[in-house]
Amino acid sequence: MASHLEKRVRAVGPIVFLIFVTPCVEFLTGSSSVGAAVTVPSAAFTFFALTWPSYALPVLLIREAVAAWKKGIASLLALGIAYGALNEGLLAKTYFVVTPTAPSLGGGVGHWIGVNWPWVTEITLFHMIVSISVPVVLSLLIFPETRQDRLLSDRTVRAFVALILGEVLAITTVESLFSPTLRALLPLLTLPAAIVLLGVWLARRLPVPDTTRVLAGSLSKPYPLVIASLGFFVIVFVPILGFFPIAFLPVGSLSAGFYGMGPISGVIGTIYPIPLAFLALRFFARYQVTERQLAALITGAMLVPLAHALSVFDLPQGDWAAALVYIGAIVVALRRIRGREAPLTPAPDPSIAERGPERTSR
Repeated sequence: MASHLEKRVRAVGPIVFLIFVTPCVEFLTGSSSVGAAVTVPSAAFTFFALTWPSYALPVLLIREAVAAWKKGIASLLALGIAYGALNEGLLAKTYFVVTPTAPSLGGGVGHWIGVNWPWVTEITLFHMIVSISVPVVLSLLIFPETRQDRLLSDRTVRAFVALILGEVLAITTVESLFSPTLRALLPLLTLPAAIVLLGVWLARRLPVPDTTRVLAGSLSKPYPLVIASLGFFVIVFVPILGFFPIAFLPVGSLSAGFYGMGPISGVIGTIYPIPLAFLALRFFARYQVTERQLAALITGAMLVPLAHALSVFDLPQGDWAAALVYIGAIVVALRRIRGREAPLTPAPDPSIAERGPERTSR
């Protein structure tokens, strides 16, 4: 049994990793700019005082909940849903604005009674996968010795929860003072609050799969899993693929084609990703996956955002740097997995060394 001090020291690595890597999704998607965050005072304040904590604190709490409740990947995904609602519904409040406005991205199709319904579904599931599950899984693969450990004390957990609630209340109060539109929409905050509670409820209820239920056949191999995960990402996020233009692949045209169906696309875009997310939860609640399989799944899920960031290569934006951070983390995780899977060379028998080499008689 590791001592309390050893566990505290061991916790430093995954904590620093999650605090550093998780907010990189802001640069990967172009939502924030590295250049502005280090040169423009207002942008620096927004990122370091508001945006960074809104990623770092929740991801640590989610990692802590999964360990404390002794849950698996299914519960991690469910808590990712809760985080999506927290970030976009209660903090940024993009649930309630006409975004995106570009015709190729819907131009506000599906905005009804003050809520952009397709955006609610899409951005929540995007956070579920890319913002939360990917960095947490990478931390588990890179620091496997801490997989069952709690990283935070109870006092720290309470402090983080209080800070997050304080940030939500402060931002909402300030915005409501200066925005009559937001004041009128305050009752709609019950929507993201309900999604947060739903995600936590699902996380508590979803089971950990039995160790005997493992993937078999071709789907148990890494390359088919990469392709399957990539396909899942593309299918689920067709309505927002236009956010990820790739120079050598016309994935953005899928969004334009989807919204070409007219107003009905708003209804379809809101509804069809939900059962797919449910299937993902069921999959991880039913099947144990190996470390290599997990690495393959997150690699496939990240291919589109990474290809977009690398193809844009906007130096001040920092999307390429964020992409390199994720790629580096995946490479380190794969190397750690390979090192744990490598057969150990048996130690030499000391009795043989003392006797020396055997002589053969003629």
